[in-house]
Amino acid sequence: MFFYILGGIIGFLVLAFALICIYAFYKGTDDTTILVEKMSPLKLESISETEAVFTTELPMVNKGTEDAAILDVFPRPYLPQEQFDAATVFGHIETFNRRRNDNYFEAMILKAGSQCQLILTLRFVANDGRNIRDALRDMVDMDVAIYYNGLARKDIYIRKAFITLMGEQFRTLVGGAGNGK
Repeated sequence: MFFYILGGIIGFLVLAFALICIYAFYKGTDDTTILVEKMSPLKLESISETEAVFTTELPMVNKGTEDAAILDVFPRPYLPQEQFDAATVFGHIETFNRRRNDNYFEAMILKAGSQCQLILTLRFVANDGRNIRDALRDMVDMDVAIYYNGLARKDIYIRKAFITLMGEQFRTLVGGAGNGK
């Protein structure tokens, strides 16, 4: 009799565990993506003799049914010195309503069915004492990977989106060697 009761309890626990797992598997989660196709045109924010700062905006949208906690977003500009050695590029990302000057992304909750605007800032510093306008005169096309991680009802995820910024955009904005702004 004891083994029937014990077997019934174990069977009930296994069934309950299986139902919880099935529920968790099918429960909605976030579907957060960066809409790279809706990126705004590149904009020259500031320029000096040795530095130029550019920005562009990209929407991040959560098309899922659950809120998402976005923990970190950061860019990785792909501009190796073998491809372009006239300037070094640094980048950071922030949200439109949480502008920061410390290169830190402030974690946020992205509600289900909502979006936020990300601002990608790229700072070019001329190498070897060059003028930044001269340095960017020969700018090449540059890819930027945007990494973001977050979590909702499932495990922490890391996703990546790619954008390509054309060298011609940079050259036009700085006016080439000594021209423009």
